[in-house]
Amino acid sequence: MIVFNEDSCIKCGACEGVCPTAAIEVGDHIVYCDTCSEEPKCAEVCTKGALQVDDIAIDEEGNTQVRLIFNKTKCDECGDCVDACPSKTLKLDPEDSQLLKGFCVMCQKCVDICPVDVIGVPGIKEPASRVIEPEGAVYIDDCKGCGVCVAECPVDAITLSAYGEPIEVDEDKCIQCGVCSQSCPWNAIFIAGNAKPAKRSKVMKSFTLDADACIGCNSCVDACPGDFISPKSDLTVALPEACAACGLCVNVCPVDAIDLDVEYGASKFDSTEGICWDGEKCLYDGGCALKCPTEAIRVVTKRGMEVPSRQKDMGEQSFIMCVRCGACANVCPNDALQLDYVDKEIDGETVMRDRIIFNPSKCDECGECIDACPYDMLHKAYKVNLPIAGFCTLCEQCLAKCTPEALSLK
Repeated sequence: MIVFNEDSCIKCGACEGVCPTAAIEVGDHIVYCDTCSEEPKCAEVCTKGALQVDDIAIDEEGNTQVRLIFNKTKCDECGDCVDACPSKTLKLDPEDSQLLKGFCVMCQKCVDICPVDVIGVPGIKEPASRVIEPEGAVYIDDCKGCGVCVAECPVDAITLSAYGEPIEVDEDKCIQCGVCSQSCPWNAIFIAGNAKPAKRSKVMKSFTLDADACIGCNSCVDACPGDFISPKSDLTVALPEACAACGLCVNVCPVDAIDLDVEYGASKFDSTEGICWDGEKCLYDGGCALKCPTEAIRVVTKRGMEVPSRQKDMGEQSFIMCVRCGACANVCPNDALQLDYVDKEIDGETVMRDRIIFNPSKCDECGECIDACPYDMLHKAYKVNLPIAGFCTLCEQCLAKCTPEALSLK
C-alpha cells in the first residue's frame, strides 16, 4: 500500500496530478486509497466481481503489494463499494469513461514524482521525514529562492538578491502574519516557532511553454527544485501537469518562454492570543459578524449567505476575522490606522493584548491598507465615521453574541 508522511508534505499536488485513477486528493489533509491496509473493503462488498484484489511485484527482489483491478463491464453501478470505502476516495461517474475512480493500482507514479520523497511503500521505500524546530520570530530552512513569498508579503519585509538564492527577512518590518509560510511552495519559511503552518490553497490555472521561443538551454531543468521539468530531443522541455508551482523556472528562463498562472486562496488566520476561534464549536449563524461594530468578522452561513454583507450564494460555510496583525497600520501613510495595546484580564491574570485603532479624521481613503491586509478583511464601508472597516478593536462584543463559545479571549 501507499503511505504518506503528511507532516513533511509540501502539498504541491503533484501526486494527485499523476494518479491515473484519482485515488489521491490533496487539501488541508491528504486523502488517499491505502487499500484498507491490503484488505480492500470495496472488493469485499462487490458482488459482481467488478473490483478484484491482485498482487503485483513492485521491485527487482520480487516483493509484492496488493492492488485493485476494476472491470467496468461487470459493474452494475450499485454504489456499494463507494459506501464501503473508509477513505471516501471512491466515486462513481457514469459519464466518465473510467466509470469508477479512487482506487489504488499500485503504479507508484505518486512515489516517483514526489519532490520531497514523503510518499513510500512500507518495507520497500519508507517516506522521508523532515524534522523542523523553528527558532526565533522568522526561521528559514533550505530556501529554494523561488520568490513566491516576496510577492505575497503584505509589508515588503522579504527580499531576494537573485532567483535561486535564499531570501532575507527584515524582522523590523515583519509583522509575523504568516502569509509567507502559508504561501511557500517548499515549506522553507516558518513564523514564531510554528513548524506546521496551514497552507493556502492554490490552483495552477495554466503552465505553458512557447516552443518557438525556447532555445533549449535547460536553465529551467537545472533550476527546478523538484526535478519536474525534463529536456526533450527537439531542444525544448516538457512541463509537468502538476507541480509545486513555485515559478522559479519562469524567472530563470532567459527568453521568457514559460508562462505560469497560479491563483492563491485566502490566507488562513491562526491566532493564539486575543479573540480566538474554535471551528468545531461554530454554528456559522453569523451573529458575531452582525454584532461586530467595525465589521471585523465575515461569516458565510450554512445557507451560503455572507454576513454582514448579506450577499447570497457565497459558497460553503466559512469564518474569517481580523487577527490584528498590524499590516494595515504598517502601510498607512497618515497614521489613521495604528497598532495599539490594551490590558485584558484572562483567567484572573492581567495581560497585554494588541488591537487596531482607527482615526477617521486622518483617513484619505487611499486604499493602501486594503491592499496590504493579508486576510482580505479590510474594505471601504462608505460611512462618514467609518470609511474603512474590517479591523478588530478587541471590544469583545462578538463574544457576548457567540452562544456555543466558539469565540474566546485568550
